[in-house]
Amino acid sequence: MNNFKHQQQEFLPISVNVTGKKLLIVGAGKAALSKVRSLRRFNVSITVIGIKIDPAFLEIDNIHIIHKSYDPSDLDDFFMVYACTDNRHTNEIIREHCHARNILVNLADNPRLSDFISPAVYQEEDLTIAVGSNGKNVKQSIMIRENIKKNSGPDLTGYLSLEKTSLNGEKNRDRSQKPFVPKVILAGFGPGDPELMTLKTHRYLLAADIIFHDALVDSRFLEHYPARKIAVGKRCGQHHIQQVEINQLLVSAALSGKKVVRLKGGDPLIFGRAGEELQFLAENNIDVKIVPGITSAFAAAAQYGIPLTHREIGSSVAFCVGHNIAERELPQASTLVFYMGARQQCEISNILIKKGWNKNTPVALISNVSNPQSKVVISQLDQLCQHPLLQETPLLIIVGQVVKKMPEFEEIAPRTEKKKKHIFAV
Repeated sequence: MNNFKHQQQEFLPISVNVTGKKLLIVGAGKAALSKVRSLRRFNVSITVIGIKIDPAFLEIDNIHIIHKSYDPSDLDDFFMVYACTDNRHTNEIIREHCHARNILVNLADNPRLSDFISPAVYQEEDLTIAVGSNGKNVKQSIMIRENIKKNSGPDLTGYLSLEKTSLNGEKNRDRSQKPFVPKVILAGFGPGDPELMTLKTHRYLLAADIIFHDALVDSRFLEHYPARKIAVGKRCGQHHIQQVEINQLLVSAALSGKKVVRLKGGDPLIFGRAGEELQFLAENNIDVKIVPGITSAFAAAAQYGIPLTHREIGSSVAFCVGHNIAERELPQASTLVFYMGARQQCEISNILIKKGWNKNTPVALISNVSNPQSKVVISQLDQLCQHPLLQETPLLIIVGQVVKKMPEFEEIAPRTEKKKKHIFAV
């Protein structure tokens, strides 16, 4: 007689190839949302079916949402199914329908009846660590995974090589016997929208002991990371810490053995003073790794559909600092993008016209790039001194004929203001 039904459930830890597979989530509440967020990093097609759709689903890209009640025919052609409704009886019915079609199913509210469960996963490149508890203690599994993240970090593959055997048969010394090498990560946060931060930066932040961050970085978002956060940002008119002090803080933290991340808005190598910090750290024998970020010029161009280069009218683009431009040599480019120029709009206008730019050259002023409160004002070069245009900071100024190629140019030019949420596909 088969007594498996009465035995304790055991789940075999295996890795399933889900590349290109179709996954179905039945239900659209908090439980379903959690499943979708954990599955999005895989190359799969995700479909969500539900009557009451959690608003957070609308902020997630690249998933299919169907607003309807469940029907057994919805299961057709799916590889795996997650039953995540708020009704246990409905979830069990879905399970029966899946078994009739030989489809693996997970019940969010009842691991005991599930064909599979999703362990707490930490992945670093090709290495994956899964922590499971046979579905009995999910919180403990997550806690263990988070400890692995914090204590191992981006160099996880190195930390797991403690018992490797060398060619002569002797075991390598463990990492506690290796010489200590102080290190700082210079990482870009991106233009403001946290979803535009790179996965590599995210992983370093998870592993960090201390995060030194700029003023333009969303401090509320940083609360997701367990590290100590120290604000060292410098905003126009609000300088509260000098660059030399920041340099010393980075060196001191690295030499103390801490995992240090210096987090900068945008890209660290574009007007981020990373060059100064890199040089100082190198002079003090601190190893440095740089992680690039999306600079605001690229984000603004994507947000408002402005091609920074165009085959017909713009063959080159240059990034310029917006202050003290009278003392600088302006680059020869079809499109100029000025950073930090909110207070120098008139000066930028006068100098460009003096250097031969047509006074009718279109200009786009964009504030709070990539954020929901972002605004754009379209004008022309000679108007920057005539009218109080967009003054909000941080402000980006794009000068060039390419501005005319933005989809809504004819609607909003000249000198009109339009609020627009970001439209990135990430």
